[in-house]
Amino acid sequence: MADIKSSSSHLEWQDEQPRFLQADQERGLIDTLKTHWRALLICSLSFSSGAMFGCDTIINSASMAMPAFMMYFGDTNASGLYLPSSWTALWTSMSALAQALSAAGTGVLADRIGRKWAGIVAGLIAIAGASVQYTAETRGALLGGKIVGGLGIGMAMASGMTYASEIVPPSLVPAVQQAMVVFILIMQAVAMGVIRIFVPDMTEKAFRTVFAIQWAVGGLVTIAYAIAPESPVHCIIKKREESAKKLFSWLYRDEADREERYNHLVKTIEEENSQREANQANYIECFQGVNLKRTLTMMFLFGLVNLGGAPFLSQSIYFLISVGLPSVHVFDISIGGFGLAIVLIIASGFALKKVRRRNTLFWGCVVNLTFNLIVGALYYAHGTGPKWGIAILMNVLISLQASLMQAPGWSIAAEISSYRLRAKSMSLGMMAQTFTTWLVTFIVPYMYNVDSGNLGARTGLVFAGVSVLLIWGAWSIVPDTTGLSTEDIDELYEARVPARQFAKHKRALHFEGGEIPRAV
Repeated sequence: MADIKSSSSHLEWQDEQPRFLQADQERGLIDTLKTHWRALLICSLSFSSGAMFGCDTIINSASMAMPAFMMYFGDTNASGLYLPSSWTALWTSMSALAQALSAAGTGVLADRIGRKWAGIVAGLIAIAGASVQYTAETRGALLGGKIVGGLGIGMAMASGMTYASEIVPPSLVPAVQQAMVVFILIMQAVAMGVIRIFVPDMTEKAFRTVFAIQWAVGGLVTIAYAIAPESPVHCIIKKREESAKKLFSWLYRDEADREERYNHLVKTIEEENSQREANQANYIECFQGVNLKRTLTMMFLFGLVNLGGAPFLSQSIYFLISVGLPSVHVFDISIGGFGLAIVLIIASGFALKKVRRRNTLFWGCVVNLTFNLIVGALYYAHGTGPKWGIAILMNVLISLQASLMQAPGWSIAAEISSYRLRAKSMSLGMMAQTFTTWLVTFIVPYMYNVDSGNLGARTGLVFAGVSVLLIWGAWSIVPDTTGLSTEDIDELYEARVPARQFAKHKRALHFEGGEIPRAV
């Protein structure tokens, strides 16, 4: 363990938080909604990014399990219709790779033209990708459409998560990140329900109608960002103070409260800028000094569920059909699983007020390990019963991953980044999310498919092993940000306080006062 000692190169700790931060932390849910409904209303426009992401996730994976799709793009063998592992891997993974690449570039674009305009461009690109998919007649053309659509989706998510974290008060950042996850799940459930309607239809029209849904969500994203005001953080960084003040005057009607919030935001951004000689943030800076640890932690949190087996679960419909379960009933179970996930996410939002998000994340990784072990073990049981058991466990695990790993993980990640580097660090976080989606999604079909690894349900054992590493990461590098402002987190990282001791240091300094000791 590193020694903790006083240093002359310390950072001064703020003895008292601004009044508005204290007031926000003391408010209950209803009072918070009444006070900040304007900020939440504008923030909700960014949830269209989550809706598009959720829709694409399901259409990209579940459409492959439609009999009409398999008849048009699949092959046959002695067992019947199947999709070649190579094309299954490409269709499900290349969209995610495109998302990773575009998410990485969105930080630069969003800093240059704004979060608002980056979102508009993302929606238009997604519409173009949907058009290519709808008209595709070959496997290669379909792959091209998925790649183009993925570029738009990665941009939309990076822009949306940055915008959502900048438009609301700091105390609401975790809540809106959870709400983003809820919108993803709602759209996944809706998309699954629509696909379920077309499963009995064996004509080409069935899967092309499903592809057409993506036009609607792409248009929704374009319209939502077109009417959204620009982020106040972006306006301040670009020296457009009047635009930021105009938005603040609408968000916060009390003049004294408004001035305090605005001045605190300006002060925090100026202090972050003063740490560097150049005011222009760049990606290299995200990997320098203490920012390296913050960036890697964010990337870990965004990639967590994918490394824990989410891509395997997202292909559960095709996987379960391939082991002999009826397609219609498999879709029914999946719809129920997404419904359960939505309920658990909302319930966890209330629970997280009493349970620290870091603890929730840690135990979520433990639950993930347990479920994957059971799924893998059921491979060795014979009969239809164990197959239905695998189906139920996989769909319940989708819900548990979303509520116990993704929701708290994304909430913590949104709080870790500094204001000045937020657009770029959030883009890197989304790049990690989409890159791990691509990597695991590409590999998984080769693990379980009958024409390659043929592991079947034993694939769960692989992710059980990976979960051991995730448990270690959740304990060792993820900080407890409960009750900490962005300024607090800046100073704790600068003082090199171990991440798992953030809350302990905050409490100690609150009672003792003084300086943050630097870890060496």
